[in-house]
Amino acid sequence: MDLSTTIYFGNTIYDIILCILMIFFGIIVGKIFNSIIKRQLKKIVGKTKTKFDDIIFEAIELPASILIFVLFFYFALNTIIIPETISKLLYKSIDIMVIMGATWFVLNFTDSFIQHYVIPLVSKTESTFDDHIIIPLRKLLKLIIICVGLLMAIKSAGYDISTLLAGLGIGGLAVALAAQDTVKNFISGVLLIIDKPFKLNQWIEFDGVEGVVEDIGIRSTKIRTFNDSLIIVPNATVINANIENHSEMKKRRVKTIIGLTYDTPVDKCKLAKEIIRTILEDHRATLPPYRITFNEFGAHSLNFRLEYFIRNMGFDYYLNAVDDINMRIKEEFEKEGIEMAFPTQTIYLKKGDN
Repeated sequence: MDLSTTIYFGNTIYDIILCILMIFFGIIVGKIFNSIIKRQLKKIVGKTKTKFDDIIFEAIELPASILIFVLFFYFALNTIIIPETISKLLYKSIDIMVIMGATWFVLNFTDSFIQHYVIPLVSKTESTFDDHIIIPLRKLLKLIIICVGLLMAIKSAGYDISTLLAGLGIGGLAVALAAQDTVKNFISGVLLIIDKPFKLNQWIEFDGVEGVVEDIGIRSTKIRTFNDSLIIVPNATVINANIENHSEMKKRRVKTIIGLTYDTPVDKCKLAKEIIRTILEDHRATLPPYRITFNEFGAHSLNFRLEYFIRNMGFDYYLNAVDDINMRIKEEFEKEGIEMAFPTQTIYLKKGDN
């Protein structure tokens, strides 16, 4: 039998054997290439400091084998004559395999990139919001890549995807409307992370809520009040509020009134002001300006207004500094015989004619 002259279905036996051998070689070469990647390239990639080549290596392993097989399969089809219907079907299958390989590469590359770069970066931030969000976002991104790949494959198979896309658009709109508040809180959480009006463990106050930020989540922000209760506020409410961040104060203002008795002579009043100013200026915790003024003649006392600032080194530091300053003022006043007033009343009794 002459292989070059015997014809089956319009092809010589030689052409048919050549086609089969090319497909077979495509499988063999693909496996050999895959084996080389695993053994040789993996050693080279493992010696580098960067993780980026590891990501590409992990992502390209299977798609490269698929692409090699597809190339051999494509050339094999060109060696024989195939009926038009079958030919169209086979060439469409080639397109689908290429799309599947590309989708697989993008999917693995994206997932590995998130694993090696994004997650370590996110774990270094103070907020737990990005830690919570990275897992669902990772799954959502993979789902989007798979859906895009499937749509491209369906289109390559000859189907019209416009109707399908329209249906998905309507369904997506319905879901978006139903989850409007959730989406709003989610976006607000992202804005809180980007804008950073406050950080974890900072003392903030807004709309009657005051406390320490404990967590910034996907939907809400948790604030621990000074009564140790936990307030959970939707992120959309937080982002629209006028937030006062007490932890960002560079210094804390102290404003108080010291009252002296009405029988305190003028020279003692002046001495009291000098004592207070000396204590404030010499104290390591205070910062200027220092304002000590004879403010008013009160109902029960001669009132002196004190205003000064304390370094913001924590709330306990602030309380201890105020305590120490007040104790020193009290001690110096006692030494100089300066009396502080307290609410008193003088009652005059008028005797009758009888």
